[in-house]
Amino acid sequence: MPAWKWRTPAAAGADQDIDNIFDPFFTTRFTGRGLGLPVVLGIVRAHRGVVVVKSEPGRRSTFRVFFPLSDQKVSRLPDRSAKAPELVKGGTMLLVEDEEIVRELAASMLMRLGFSVLEAKDGDEAAEMFRQHRDEIRCVLLDLTMPRLDGWATLTALRHINPDIPVILSSGYDEVEVMTGDHPEWPQAFLSKPFGLEGLRSAISQALTTRAKGK
Repeated sequence: MPAWKWRTPAAAGADQDIDNIFDPFFTTRFTGRGLGLPVVLGIVRAHRGVVVVKSEPGRRSTFRVFFPLSDQKVSRLPDRSAKAPELVKGGTMLLVEDEEIVRELAASMLMRLGFSVLEAKDGDEAAEMFRQHRDEIRCVLLDLTMPRLDGWATLTALRHINPDIPVILSSGYDEVEVMTGDHPEWPQAFLSKPFGLEGLRSAISQALTTRAKGK
């Protein structure tokens, strides 16, 4: 079950919309006006949380989000006083993301930053697309959690084709948790989800100006 839902007795059997609100593209209006709740639920799940919904017809809907407590020490925020390197626009970005709504939003932001975008919905498709366009692709924005090949495996596959390709690894999980362990290849930058235009711009600048982490 994707989330806990509360329905008043008057609503039960009379309004079944609440059963579908977390379905991709569900809307009671015209196409393109969905609530975007699948993205919200995906982010909450990535942090091992839960969404509780209470809805009463003709009154209001209340959404509550709960996250588990953590006993980990809070890391210090990075020093943002230093000016980020200027982003050199142009070229092609390979966007690898299995969630269609997230992929569409990220592609839109990349185009606003002046890049052409190639889209892949999983690691296998990304590797094949990279083989075909390796001379065009300037940088890769890569999701961590995907079916078949996850982000780490996809990163390794791409580096086998081009060892020098800059890669940004993106995830809703905590950066400290993700960027640990033993991996054959490492990204130049990490991008936390959900991200905005400035966060994406900063990650691209970092990826294009930083060498991959050595192990």
